[in-house]
Amino acid sequence: MPDLLHEYWENADGDGEFGPVREHNDQRRDRIAPGAKLVFSLMAPSWHHAMRLYHERLGYGEYLPTEGVLDHVYTAAEAAEQNAYLQVRERR
Repeated sequence: MPDLLHEYWENADGDGEFGPVREHNDQRRDRIAPGAKLVFSLMAPSWHHAMRLYHERLGYGEYLPTEGVLDHVYTAAEAAEQNAYLQVRERR
């Protein structure tokens, strides 16, 4: 089970955005929150694990997934897609 890179970005108003690094996330953030700054990054093998780390980092207390919502465990294909994007993203 591979880890994916996740990032937390914050704009000047203090609004934040957190999620795995993906091209469409970067494009959307550039449109809706121009000038947002990267606050921190973390690696996680699943969405629930990433959210636990995110909650710890921001002092939000224990992360409790919504009842009935299954965890999304990242696949090798998702990791390969992210790695390919990161190679291009680094050159932007």
